[in-house]
Amino acid sequence: MAEKVDEEKAIVGSGGSGSGSLSPSTAGESPVLGRDFSYPQHVETLGHQQGQEQTLPDPGSDPTAAAVVVTEPEAWAAARQFPARPLPLRLTLSPTDPDNPRNWPLWRRRYIVYVVSFLNVLTGWCAGGISSGSHQIQAEFGASEEVTTLGLALYILGFALGPLLLAPLSELRGRRGVYIASWGCVVLLQLGPALAPNMATVLVTRFLSGFAGSAPLTNTGGTVADLFARDDSGAAMAFYSLCSVLGPPSALPVTGYLAQDLGWRWIFWLLMAITGAYWVLLALTVPETRHNIVLRRKAKRLRVQMAEARLASAQSLRDIHADEDADGLGPVLRRHLLRPLHFLFTEPITMFAAAYNGFLYGLVFLFNEAFPLVFGPGGHDFDMGQISLCFLGLVIGPCIAFCLYPLQERYYRRRVAAQDGRPVPEARVWMARAGAVFIPVSLFWFAWTSFPSVHWVVPVLASALFGAGIYIIILSVLNYVVDAYQTYSASALAGVILARNVVGAGFPLFANQMYRKLGNEWASSLLGFLALLLVPIPFILFYKGKTIRLKSPWAREHFDTDEDATH
Repeated sequence: MAEKVDEEKAIVGSGGSGSGSLSPSTAGESPVLGRDFSYPQHVETLGHQQGQEQTLPDPGSDPTAAAVVVTEPEAWAAARQFPARPLPLRLTLSPTDPDNPRNWPLWRRRYIVYVVSFLNVLTGWCAGGISSGSHQIQAEFGASEEVTTLGLALYILGFALGPLLLAPLSELRGRRGVYIASWGCVVLLQLGPALAPNMATVLVTRFLSGFAGSAPLTNTGGTVADLFARDDSGAAMAFYSLCSVLGPPSALPVTGYLAQDLGWRWIFWLLMAITGAYWVLLALTVPETRHNIVLRRKAKRLRVQMAEARLASAQSLRDIHADEDADGLGPVLRRHLLRPLHFLFTEPITMFAAAYNGFLYGLVFLFNEAFPLVFGPGGHDFDMGQISLCFLGLVIGPCIAFCLYPLQERYYRRRVAAQDGRPVPEARVWMARAGAVFIPVSLFWFAWTSFPSVHWVVPVLASALFGAGIYIIILSVLNYVVDAYQTYSASALAGVILARNVVGAGFPLFANQMYRKLGNEWASSLLGFLALLLVPIPFILFYKGKTIRLKSPWAREHFDTDEDATH
């Protein structure tokens, strides 16, 4: 097996003799550098949490002493004790540090999650909104139906490729910078289609917009992990997943009547106004949350303050990620490019998750092309505005499933409590078993009620059940991947997202041909039969997931551990 490199390094010392964390004694004194120094008793260091009491050798007697992990009060105490000596200190955040994003007020953490999660809705609008004006675009530029559909497919392809660059950038430069820069590009790129003189301009700017708009796909989950411990992140992840599912189907109700009454270019003027206003909100109210960036800035501030106090440790103080960050973008890019592919093609859990997510997301975007055939001319004879409202079934279904989320969370917490607080990934897919059944049932229901003689609300209700199934499965399976791989979950999820969006980009390209050649009923039935093949996946993970994890060298490394490393 290839040598494994941790996604996130644990907060530990170098492991050499004399390295480790400082810990308070019962008297509030800590033996460091061969002498005692005082610091506040309320400070909890890593060593204290782990029951370790290690000391830093006196640098005067051991100039090659290994670096020691310290909190801010400990760093000050040690630096003042030896003001003339540059001590090998490595700064970390204590569990009670107010600079730790997980210690921010609950209202603030929730607000940040709400704001960045809604980016997924907006980027979904940017992706699917073009479908409301596809016939007008086709007529204006004289493009074929397939070429016009590329406007949607290329945006989704940008979704697939963007995270390969934006995810490692967020590791090194922080989430806030990636959010602001990428979203600013999304705003400006709406000008491309709005002013496009030809079809090529539409297609190129759509791909670039999808590339930039992919940042929330990977960054939002990381933001949730920055702000909440694993066992406290359930509600935040549920809301993030809801926004991810709502984006594409809600695009049509937002843009349908606009395109019909004012023309297709107004879709992009509207999107530019909305995304631009949201960019201002994002820039003004969302701070940096990635822990290594917060720690880097804290260490820089301490070095300045120590220099003003004329303490020699200002020269040697670093944060615990300094060596890792010094590697630069190259190693991080290689990790994000190569390891996700390794997980995707060698890990059964990742393959299951990618297959299911890819199929479901492909169906969501396929319906952008299929709904006009079912509800438009030749079907229920709706106009574009009325067709767009039929997508509300795909919006209402996930919202109802979101309201049932507490049942899943209660079951998960009960299983974790029974395991003395250790994670139980299989408990994450408890409700997914029902969601897996919802998908084929809803597709067969939609297929055989899509006759014009059947009231239009009946297939819309089927789509609501389909939306509920998608939400349940996506939330459950992604949570399962995170719990199963822990440290390596970022690579596993990157593989899942890559496969999901590549498949999603392909499905719209054959939707029209499939529905026209097979007919509405049999085309949707074919999708239902394919969905039946995927029904066993949540059941396999629920009942046999533990065995699968034990056979995986990556998941086995964290088997029955309670790891929740920050970033």
